[in-house]
Amino acid sequence: MTPDQAESIYRQGLIAAQAGRWAEAQDLLAQAITARPGVAVWWANYGLVLESQGDIPGAAQAYAGALNLDGGLAMAMDGLLVMAETLAGAGRADLAEGCYRRATALSPATLAALVNAGNLLRAQARRAESAALHRRAAILEPDNWIPPYNIGNALAEMNRLGEADRAYRAGLCLEPSRVELWANRASRSLAPQARIGEALTALDRALRLAPGADSLHSARLFLMQYDPARTMPQIAQAHADWGVRYPDRPAAAVAAPAPRLRVGYVSADFRAHPVGAFLEPVLAAHDRAVVEAICYSNTANPDAVTARLRGLAEGWVDSVAMDDAALLERIRADGIHILVDLAGHTLGNRLGVFARRAAPVQVTWAGYVGTTGLPAMDYLISDPRQSPEGADGWAIEGIVRMPDAYVPWSPPAAAPAVAPLPMIARGAPTFGSLNALPKLNAQVASLWTRLLAAVPGSRLLLRTPGLDDADLRARTLALFTAAGADAARIELHGAAPHAEFLATYGEIDVALDPFPYSGGLTTLEALWMGVPVVTLGGDRFCARHTVTHLTSAGLPALAVEGEEAYIAMAAALVSDPDGLASIRSRLRDRLAASPALDGVRFTRALEAAFGAMWQRAAAGQGRASFALNFD
Repeated sequence: MTPDQAESIYRQGLIAAQAGRWAEAQDLLAQAITARPGVAVWWANYGLVLESQGDIPGAAQAYAGALNLDGGLAMAMDGLLVMAETLAGAGRADLAEGCYRRATALSPATLAALVNAGNLLRAQARRAESAALHRRAAILEPDNWIPPYNIGNALAEMNRLGEADRAYRAGLCLEPSRVELWANRASRSLAPQARIGEALTALDRALRLAPGADSLHSARLFLMQYDPARTMPQIAQAHADWGVRYPDRPAAAVAAPAPRLRVGYVSADFRAHPVGAFLEPVLAAHDRAVVEAICYSNTANPDAVTARLRGLAEGWVDSVAMDDAALLERIRADGIHILVDLAGHTLGNRLGVFARRAAPVQVTWAGYVGTTGLPAMDYLISDPRQSPEGADGWAIEGIVRMPDAYVPWSPPAAAPAVAPLPMIARGAPTFGSLNALPKLNAQVASLWTRLLAAVPGSRLLLRTPGLDDADLRARTLALFTAAGADAARIELHGAAPHAEFLATYGEIDVALDPFPYSGGLTTLEALWMGVPVVTLGGDRFCARHTVTHLTSAGLPALAVEGEEAYIAMAAALVSDPDGLASIRSRLRDRLAASPALDGVRFTRALEAAFGAMWQRAAAGQGRASFALNFD
């Protein structure tokens, strides 16, 4: 074939492509390229034809071939990047990565290739590699806010929080009006460093830029719970102010139970997470003659717990790719009678679906720390310790008080055996906390410092993700030294595999509960490891988790009122090594025999609560607080 003949065949191929005759176009362009393989634009158009026929890998190869011949051909680079994105969306991260690496090799100065490749690697938890690519992008375009934003995201997920904060601040210096930078700096850097006041200020700045962004409102409402400067009336009012934006609406008609109630559970945390730990015993114990349980999973990173939960549910809907309208339609099509929110204002919530009244009865449980503020949310599942008398005024929902605890729990199978009381071998007591750092604040540091002063020779051990970071270790120590503590008496440890993390309790004699945000799952794990927990309680839902769990374990006296009583209780426990060793040796058995670990008992009560909710709705009655008991 002469060059002119090849050119003619190529043009015939373009005409066929314009007419949508893809197979003919592919054949003609292939003939032309075989005759003259050195024309870059022909390869690029061949890629377009393959792409139009759905041959994504073939199209990617063709675009890469064009770039081999002309690294500056924009249509080929654009095509290769689109194919990479398409492959990533189809779950072919390996092929997508190959495309990105080909793009960056052929055109090292292509910002989009570096940024998209970095984001792909971060989604695979290859965060160090991701940060490296984004740093290359930052060198290419030093005035662009996107590379430092992505660097901050990768570093935050590596718990290098000080470095992440510097990256976000660098981005804000370049583009101070970017909501993403303010929001992620608040939630991913400042809040995990226990800098709650600064995080709330950053979120307020983001909300001034995007006042209608519900994700920002939710982040703000959630972080308010950690702030000791916020009162319960302020927290309740802030939730109600958000909820008034979404007036309730009538529920769509749903067939009556015949005979079972169809209950939908909605969460982004059907995984190794407190929600997964609390829901698993319920799904395992549901009476299938009474309840049909369907899970609507917004879980982006499923794991082994996800697989177990899926096996226990009667129905499972992966809702990650569904917007609120699509999920609303699906829930209504499924004829759900009672829809249960297990997220509240936490990340990945679907409160937008609840706001549109997806089911006749809507309930929030286990995933948040009190009222959602949403008028369409009918009930909040709690217990008499979490929500004592007088707490109803802080919730827009009717409060359902379970007989024992507001959640059941199954202990981790890999938990090590209870270790001997460490102070006997060490000769002095060790107080400790394995709670997340956002629960730490100046008031907590001051109280724990006073306890150390009251118990000569004692030390304080803290372990939590983030304390591997040098900046955060220094900041945490400074919080205590500012309160007058001797830094030599404070020991800091970072993240560890779960079994190793739990083994840390082998070094702790008495666990200390932070405030105003109490330990939940952390307290249950401490008790399972034989370590008693001293708590203050408080007036907000998140302050009273440990009160409930201590009551279940038969240790309600460890929930005290006032800081002096807190110090006195912790000091008294370590002043009696024999008594403390006795508590330690029996605590796991006591917890195992308690209502906290009786998933069947809890689930029977939950099913009774669902039945009462449905009866009220069927009778046209509104929400109301009520309590259940086994008497």
